[in-house]
Amino acid sequence: MQKRVYMIVIAVILSVSISQAQSSTSLRFVQWTIGDMTAIPQSVLTVQTGLTIGAVAGGLLAVSHFDKDLSQHAQEFAHSTPRGLRRVFHEMGNERIIRPMAGILFLGSLTGGNTYFQDAAFTSFQSIVFATLLTNGMKLIVGRSRPNTGSNPNSIHPFSGHRSFPSGHSTTVFALTTPWLMYYPSIATASIFVLGAGTAVARMADDYHWFSDVLAGVVIGFGTGYLLSKRHQGLARKMNLSFSSHHICLTWLM
Repeated sequence: MQKRVYMIVIAVILSVSISQAQSSTSLRFVQWTIGDMTAIPQSVLTVQTGLTIGAVAGGLLAVSHFDKDLSQHAQEFAHSTPRGLRRVFHEMGNERIIRPMAGILFLGSLTGGNTYFQDAAFTSFQSIVFATLLTNGMKLIVGRSRPNTGSNPNSIHPFSGHRSFPSGHSTTVFALTTPWLMYYPSIATASIFVLGAGTAVARMADDYHWFSDVLAGVVIGFGTGYLLSKRHQGLARKMNLSFSSHHICLTWLM
């Protein structure tokens, strides 16, 4: 029943969005997506990117030696908080909930005329999708066992089906929130990172992840949101292409 209601809500919002956008349909999101997918291989195959990835990997490896102690501290801290609150933090990183919500928010933004808000909503949604794909790929390759299996932090068996590293929940919540901070920088938007921190601690406290798992998820989520936001903001300043049934409009902003 809930699933049926959920699908009806999405259909209604989508139909409204399309009807509202028909008079001035923007192509920039299609252009951005294609451009982003093309730019990823080009940006990865650089010396600077290689050095950055190596430094991050080295840092995570160093931190992993303290996984047991840090995870235990997280458990001691989080267990003093109500379990219901920890559950909320868990759900804030649940991609099956957050990704559809981000998509609905983006579709809803198309019904208005605030293109800056539309850009932020699209970037947040795309950041979740891209970061989730990267994280799930790494989970498959690394095959690290979760703490709740009774394994030690060094229990890694590639392509084994174990999915502890990186943390998907930490990835999702930081991929969601980072673009909003980039588009609307303020103390208020920065404070939403508390949600991400709460999610990371909750995942450790309930034995779903080691500390290095959630740290890797934070890096992926934040990095994806940050890079996409910088790229999209730069593209928006340079060009805005849109069309309707009456005209095509190409605007350059210097």
